[in-house]
Amino acid sequence: MVLEKIKDALPGMSPNFRKIASYILDHETSVPFTSIHTLGKSIQISTATLVRFAQSLGYSGYQSFKRDLQEEIRQRLQPDDKVSLSKLGTLPEDKRLRKLIRNEHNNLRRTLNNLKLEDLGTMIQRVKSARRIFVAGFGITQHFARVLHAAFLATQEMDAYVVSGSVSDYSTVLKRFGAEDVLFLLTFPPYSAEITHVARVVKERKGTLYLFTDSAACPVYPEADIVVKCVTHSLVMTNSFVGLVSLIHVFMHMLLLSSEDKVKNVRDGFEIERMGYSILRGKEGRL
Repeated sequence: MVLEKIKDALPGMSPNFRKIASYILDHETSVPFTSIHTLGKSIQISTATLVRFAQSLGYSGYQSFKRDLQEEIRQRLQPDDKVSLSKLGTLPEDKRLRKLIRNEHNNLRRTLNNLKLEDLGTMIQRVKSARRIFVAGFGITQHFARVLHAAFLATQEMDAYVVSGSVSDYSTVLKRFGAEDVLFLLTFPPYSAEITHVARVVKERKGTLYLFTDSAACPVYPEADIVVKCVTHSLVMTNSFVGLVSLIHVFMHMLLLSSEDKVKNVRDGFEIERMGYSILRGKEGRL
């Protein structure tokens, strides 16, 4: 897999090569069908440097690299239905609604199409063998981190923690992180500065880092063991989170279905919940 090879090599690349790699990872559906001259102008990199980049990945030249990239991406190529905010505001309400719905549908479709099943399987197996689970998110993403954290609490018997807020808020939690633990980091533009600190702690302690983000421009992209890319294009707000929410849902269901013990754990949770409501009804006479 060409894109996977680029991602694996990214941490050790020179600044120019990293610039090329990040651009390719962020524009993976268009770069394979762009000429080397056009690509060089877009990145402001010479064609000779692009050739050397391809050779660094084991290719004889840029064209052989481009052919492999085309083959990998061809089946995933999807049209991007973008519309400017100013244009959206001039549309009749019914057309505006259709545009908004179509955009979210495209985000969801492209996010799920980009999902690599082997990555999902690796993450599930690693979670099952982990000692503890940590979920990190900052800004608005902290709310989605708490959704994922709640799902872990409902389906797993191991300890799970949320890493969020200021450094003083989360440092007491993060200090517990060790080599046998897994941290899920959710981050989207504008990327918070705290994610760099969190990722550094995880890697220094030789733990596992799974990253949910939108782009190779994410500052900690090269540090992640697995990156799950979510398409977040929004017609109005900064980010769309429809893809992220769906991925959380799919991942937790796959994790739940991977073990009968986890199914029993969830059923036990429902039984405790029903018992609680039954007691409340008996005490109060109503919900």
